[in-house]
Amino acid sequence: MSKVATQFSTQHRSPAEPRIGNGFNLPTHTPALPAIEGPKGLLSAQDEQALGFRILMGQLDLVRALAVDTSIVSAMVEDIWDAMGEKDKVDKAVALIYHDGAWLRVGTLPEGDYSAKEAHKAAKAIADQKFASLVRRKLNTIRTLISELRGYAAEGMDGTLFSAAVRDELRLKLAEIVPYDYILNRAADQFRVNCKELSARTRDLIKFICDEVRIPRIKVEGIISGNWTSPKLIPALLISGGYELKLFPPAAMKKLRLGITGRQQAILEAASTGEAPAIEILSAWSVFNRVDRDIEKCADIFTNANVRLVEQQIGRFRYADKEIARSAANMGLTRAVYRFAPEMGFRFSTIALTWINVSISRDLADQESIRLPEGMHKHRRLIANMLRDQPNVSIKTLSEATKLDQDIVRDLVHFAGGQRSIDTAFQGTDSAESDGLHELLADTNNDFMSEIEDDSTRQFVESALGDVLTQREIFVLINRFGMGDAREKTLAELSVEMNLSKERVRQLEIQAIGKIRDSEFAETLFEMWGDM
Repeated sequence: MSKVATQFSTQHRSPAEPRIGNGFNLPTHTPALPAIEGPKGLLSAQDEQALGFRILMGQLDLVRALAVDTSIVSAMVEDIWDAMGEKDKVDKAVALIYHDGAWLRVGTLPEGDYSAKEAHKAAKAIADQKFASLVRRKLNTIRTLISELRGYAAEGMDGTLFSAAVRDELRLKLAEIVPYDYILNRAADQFRVNCKELSARTRDLIKFICDEVRIPRIKVEGIISGNWTSPKLIPALLISGGYELKLFPPAAMKKLRLGITGRQQAILEAASTGEAPAIEILSAWSVFNRVDRDIEKCADIFTNANVRLVEQQIGRFRYADKEIARSAANMGLTRAVYRFAPEMGFRFSTIALTWINVSISRDLADQESIRLPEGMHKHRRLIANMLRDQPNVSIKTLSEATKLDQDIVRDLVHFAGGQRSIDTAFQGTDSAESDGLHELLADTNNDFMSEIEDDSTRQFVESALGDVLTQREIFVLINRFGMGDAREKTLAELSVEMNLSKERVRQLEIQAIGKIRDSEFAETLFEMWGDM
């Protein structure tokens, strides 16, 4: 696979102009599918990068294919424009744009020190504003080309060289934008609906040839190769159909010819209902189908190779319904596939972990009939941790810590489990410390047998971990997953505490889990994971 040629955007624009990060070039050729050992084989970093670029280049082919239907393109442009809104929210509108000879990804910033939160926020605001300006400029160009095509159609010139040149230009301009995955999927779904009749008739032609000539479907598709109405189809079948076809009696050969030509005519009629010439629509539909299947195949390779990652993350949600969590985790993994940025050089698990956990959290929130706004889950977790350490912390303090309005904080406090302490509820100025809410509650946890079983379980797990892992690996696992009485900590917190880089802490975590999986205690430990 060709290496990514990364280049700085400062090579293409004036230093006084707001910068929006570094650009990169796509591989000159579509990367080959990696060879995986078994259906759940692991992917190397090079394999992940190859699949990521293959999906990205496939998405560009999908966008180009949509140029034959200006109504879909127009709706997609409006979706992108509306998603940005007046506040330049480009991260939910587009994924990539092509500018000054390089591809730019949303959210990337020019090189610099962004350790300070305010500096990062200011740089992101400038980058988003510049990015939105470039996107709007490209969208206006696409709108102009759509207006020209519709003008030619109104004058009856939609099949002329002039309209063909404009449509080619539209195809080129569309290939300079990769929409946000939701927007692209919506446009692709509409294209499938519009081509439903055409799809049915092409499938009928393939089935007819398979049944009559008795050759595999994949071979028929290769012979047709997108040329659905070509008069050379029958000679191509005679060459590739084997000796049986050459021995067909005249009556059977006539039936085959009539059957193929009749179905080709039906395909041509279905393609003629669109605004573009039938040949262009047929070509676009063939490319769309081929690329769509290829993207799905790449996504399947990604998901199958990361089944273990999904199961690992499900184990962290120890009190959740496993089937609900697994379904949400798989959806998050799928989203991560289409949000993966291969040019950045990170492993796929870096983004997959985030999407899996966010998807599980959102789905569990839906099960409680509560849907938190975008980005609120991290604030909820912060509030929950603060309430656990300081049950009587004030709303004002929580608001200052999260930098949210107090009304929003009150709602998040309710979702985080409430703020009331049983030691202080119902206490007045003359109350003793023992006069709390706990005096009115039955102690349902007063079960000494359960306590003995819990202590026994913890002792076994600690002993088993000590036989398998080093002390540093045990420390990472305990604090990353909140085992026992430990609080779950982020990679950043552990890197500071252990005086290591975040990447090194992540490697220790993966290394520890791998050792457990290969040990004789693997099955028992993973079953007890939720009790830690």
